[in-house]
Order: sequence, then structure tokens, then C-alpha cells
Amino acid sequence: MMSGSFPQFVDSFRNSSPYINAHKGKTFVLVCGGDVVADGMFSSIVHDIALLATLGVNLVLVHGSRRQVEAGLQSANAASSVVHGTRVTDERALELAVQTAGVLRARIEALLSMGIANSPMHNARIRVCGGNFVTAQPLGVLGGVDYQHTGKVRRVDHEGIRAQLALGNIVLLPPLGYSPTGEIFNLTKEDVAVSVATALRADKLILLEGAPMTDAGGQPLRDLPLTLDRKS
Repeated sequence: MMSGSFPQFVDSFRNSSPYINAHKGKTFVLVCGGDVVADGMFSSIVHDIALLATLGVNLVLVHGSRRQVEAGLQSANAASSVVHGTRVTDERALELAVQTAGVLRARIEALLSMGIANSPMHNARIRVCGGNFVTAQPLGVLGGVDYQHTGKVRRVDHEGIRAQLALGNIVLLPPLGYSPTGEIFNLTKEDVAVSVATALRADKLILLEGAPMTDAGGQPLRDLPLTLDRKS
């Protein structure tokens, strides 16, 4: 480290040290939309995720895949149907959702395998795990629309997730769920994230999206208090 930058490093560390102490041992659920995962700057976000893990934060990372699935359907000239913001998942869409989940998982794991470059913790081992932690059920027929393989979260194996977090692992979850009979359902990342955060009684639920969420006046929302007007 160059001598000129050392005072800045000291000041930065002093300013951040209270937060390190406050969040150590806490549980964060992070949600990354498909747009964010596809962005070239996603590696920087993964760097921050790895840093949080090394500082003792328990992390569950939920990723989306809507952009990738939509692109796959367009490339295959396949029908795409989204009703009231929810995809109608036919056989082709489900196949793409499963394929995309595997590709995105591999990419995220590869980025986390780099550790924390250009830092004393560059050799830190970041372990990632996944599993059938989310049990789902079909969304069914709503408003005359059969959502087919689209589902909703039925149950979260919070004990299984906590066991992995206790081992220091980052738990990586796709927007997929599984039924007791072996069916696969396409879920929204928000449903997965909120259900997991609730089951774990997480300390923070952080949503990373490509476009900012805004209130009724068009102003970016920096946080979401429980009393927020639902019309926003």
C-alpha cells in the first residue's frame, strides 16, 4: 500500500468498524434480479458479498432469471405470456428456467471462488451451497388463467438453511421450488426471498434491481418501512 493512501485506508476502516461489529453474526437475505446478474458490474457486487461473508455475516443469496428466460423464449421463437406481472410457465418456459438456474449458479459460484482480490483476504475461502430448501405448490388458476408450472412458496426448510449458515456457507437459491411429488415450479425471486427472510427471521432483506423502485411521486425508495403506503 502506498504511503499516500494509508491515511485514507485508516479513516475508512475507522468509519466502517462499528458496522462490522454491529452486523457480525447477523443474517442477510440478498436478492439479485436477472438484469443485475447479467450486468458487467455484477462481479463488483459479488466482491462485496464475499467481503460480507468474510466479516461474519450469514448470507442467503436469491437470484432472479426473468431476463434470461425471456431472452431464451424469444431466441426459440416460443410463446411468452406474463399476466399481471407473473409468468405463465409452460413446458418450454420451465425447461428454460431450470437451465438458466444452472447457468447462473455456475457463474455466481465462479465469481465467489475468486475470493477478495487485491486485499489481504484474497485467499479467503468462500463456500457456496444450494439445495431443495424451498417447497412449492402450483399457483393454479387465477382469474381464468392457468399458470401451469408457475408456483408459490409453500414451506421453507429454515433449519436446513441455518445449518449451512452455521458452517459459514453462503446459501444460493434460484427462483425454483419443488413439490413433495418431485415436480419443479417456477417462482418469483421476491416470493422466495420474502419467504426465506421471514422463516429465518433475517435481520435484513436487501433487493438489488436494475431499475430503482420509486414512490408515487417518482422518487427512488431508499428503504421500505412496514408503514409504506401499498399504493406506492
